[in-house]
Amino acid sequence: MNNQFELLTPVFVLILWTFIIFLIMAYGRVRFLRNPQDAAHTKNVKSVGPDWLERTVDNYNHLFEQPVAFYAVTLSIAIINNFDPMLIQFAWAFVFTRIMHSMVQVTFNLVVIRFILFVIGWFIIAYIAFSHLFIIY
Repeated sequence: MNNQFELLTPVFVLILWTFIIFLIMAYGRVRFLRNPQDAAHTKNVKSVGPDWLERTVDNYNHLFEQPVAFYAVTLSIAIINNFDPMLIQFAWAFVFTRIMHSMVQVTFNLVVIRFILFVIGWFIIAYIAFSHLFIIY
């Protein structure tokens, strides 16, 4: 299989995961908001539904924070197409940490576990970025 495609597959999986979280969030908002206009301001939506809905909304927002750095680094490396195949494993590891982060946040929401997964995710992104710098130079 093409190394670029193998490197981009985790990106597509994380995007699909974000879509799944979106569907859960959309279901919860449609089910628990009586008037769609109530969602005009985020502060008005807080405490409208069950706790899992608020946590899902927060997680959806989190999936547009740290993963953006992952997307940028991974896409840049795929475009250059000069990387160690081990980076593919690290890309999958990052996706795993984000999915686990989502599962923790949406269910029992133990912040210590989420924080550990968040930190691991940043170390993975840093490793991908820095190891690639050494390959280029």
